[in-house]
Amino acid sequence: MSNVFDQYPLDEWKDPSYRFMDKFSLAGKKGFVTGGAGGLGRNAAAAWAEAGADVAIVDLPSSRDRLEPLAAELSGRYGVRVVPPLYCDVSDKDQVGALKESLVRELGTVDVAFINAGVCVPGDDVDVPYEVWSKTIGINLTGAYLTSQIAHHIMREHRHGGSIIITSSLSGHNANFIGGGPSPVASYGATKAGVYELARYMAAALAPHHIRVNAISPGYVWSGIFDCRITEEGHDVMLETVPMKRFGTNDEIVSAVLFLASDASSYVTGTNLQIDGGYSVY
Repeated sequence: MSNVFDQYPLDEWKDPSYRFMDKFSLAGKKGFVTGGAGGLGRNAAAAWAEAGADVAIVDLPSSRDRLEPLAAELSGRYGVRVVPPLYCDVSDKDQVGALKESLVRELGTVDVAFINAGVCVPGDDVDVPYEVWSKTIGINLTGAYLTSQIAHHIMREHRHGGSIIITSSLSGHNANFIGGGPSPVASYGATKAGVYELARYMAAALAPHHIRVNAISPGYVWSGIFDCRITEEGHDVMLETVPMKRFGTNDEIVSAVLFLASDASSYVTGTNLQIDGGYSVY
């Protein structure tokens, strides 16, 4: 006689057809990546394409010269459908509404979404000008809200589950001390704390719909944004509070994004994965 506990398999590996690594596959899935022209975005798109997903890469129109060759390269290399790049200001409600229509038209549906568009504007200290505050909030927090909203709306309208991953940051959890003082990222840090809480609330609300929502918090990652901003001395100063004494790399971050998008993380929701070389242990 069966009982409620029969739904929980104990040793699936004993089935000759079962493969643990199959859990990491995205074959047949459809996904989109915002902030797709940046280091994390383009690498996430590549990881998902390699794992078998059809992908839409989203960014501002100013990134056209980078996105069009990227989409063609990924499609040719991995043999999946990488749709023509989609252009959108994620802080603009009307543009995000149009993005939803484009995603359904190009992909059919959305199973996975990497909500990654963001900006960190110079001069972002405690006396941050209103214009900097407003721009940062608009892109990082409002943009995350709007784009994650269209993702789960598409999933629910098509009556299937999915996974949404939102990029937070170590700056959303720490004052981010560099060289004995706080880094000037006041509004950036506020938005990154906000998107983590957004992910938690969405995870609770969407779990009955089989939609998982998680955040990642990268630490210092050599994604391209620091190339012209710091010296070798500055590099060493930044790493004083990183136990592993090095920057992370794009592939180390997007491997976590792949995990959270895949069924390998099917029991993970509402969490924040800190990928910071140990920075957060202090």
